[in-house]
Amino acid sequence: MKEYSRKDERMKTMQAFYQVFLYIENKEEFDATEVINSMYGSQSIDDVPKFSKAIYALGLEHYDEIVAKIQEHLVNWTFSRLDNVAKAILFLGVAEGTYVRLAPRKVVINECVDLAKNFLKVGDHKFINAVLDKSIPEYDFQ
Repeated sequence: MKEYSRKDERMKTMQAFYQVFLYIENKEEFDATEVINSMYGSQSIDDVPKFSKAIYALGLEHYDEIVAKIQEHLVNWTFSRLDNVAKAILFLGVAEGTYVRLAPRKVVINECVDLAKNFLKVGDHKFINAVLDKSIPEYDFQ
């Protein structure tokens, strides 16, 4: 199995969430396992790195809670109106920072800001930073 950095795993997981949001937006049925497998070009979920698999699985398991948590910190916006890439980045950050917690909170937010700088319009990273700062609870990291 190929080794991926956590940065690469976050990007692939964000892309998987993006795909999920496209399916939801288009009201299409999908197999969540096939979505994450396709991001890694794997035939089996066993070939998906554990870190990525944890964020993805816990994110989907707590879908409604994560959407509500993000929604509560959007001013004059609704989650459904956000760009699907922004949704995926926010969703990734809240899923990792709330349920996985294998990195310090600051690292989770910074990694998502970097994704925003790479995938969103100039300046949108500030929006991602602000929403995640309010949406991800403080936690101790050892």
